[in-house]
Amino acid sequence: MKGERLIEMEKYIREQRSVSLDTLCSVFNVSKNTVRRDVAQLIATTDIQKIYGGVSIQFNRIPPSFTERAAVNLPVKQRIGKYAASLVQDGDVIFIDAGTTTCQMINYMGEKKNVTIITHSLDVITRAFAYPNLNVIVISGTLNRKTYSFTNQFKFALQDYNISKAFMAATGFTIENGATQAISDEFAIKKCAAIKSDQVILMAESYKIGTVCFLTYAHANRFSTIITDKQPNEKFTKAFNALGGSIIIP
Repeated sequence: MKGERLIEMEKYIREQRSVSLDTLCSVFNVSKNTVRRDVAQLIATTDIQKIYGGVSIQFNRIPPSFTERAAVNLPVKQRIGKYAASLVQDGDVIFIDAGTTTCQMINYMGEKKNVTIITHSLDVITRAFAYPNLNVIVISGTLNRKTYSFTNQFKFALQDYNISKAFMAATGFTIENGATQAISDEFAIKKCAAIKSDQVILMAESYKIGTVCFLTYAHANRFSTIITDKQPNEKFTKAFNALGGSIIIP
């Protein structure tokens, strides 16, 4: 019950951008003490910040650390990762983006054969090490401890590869602005991966749908599939379907 409320509360705050504690009490029908406890947890694990009398989210705020984000909503991330892994076929060359959800798919790829993974994610590299059936090509760069990834790479690192599927992360996604992120260090590699891949698949928790962040690395029509945990609103669903995309709730 509390876990579901936290997810919905975070989504509501992101939609409103700024909201008072009294409003949260009214919307979620809980006491002020309960809201304070919920808000304290959200502040500790997300980029939501406290303001006088309420909370807000900055438009281009850098998100919290990888380990902090990885611990939040883990069962949902694992379900999304498991379904994403089912889309990988033997012999595929895939790109796996750096993210707390994308890395989860590695744990479900133990039976795949002759799969090549291209990645800049330290967590993907570490997880894939346990599976000799997974070939790993690492895009080098400067280790970013905030994102557990190698960043500031030249986009040319991907230009010679023919990629079957790209499994992408995003901080936000809308029809109008596409897949967006708050950190500029990974922008070039994300953009190039989305261009070079036959299929581009977004792996994102539902609260990110409808959120816009600082940089757009790929437009909405570039994505064939969104794997998420809850069905987006009807307007978004119809618009994304009209672009030829499908939404999967595993």
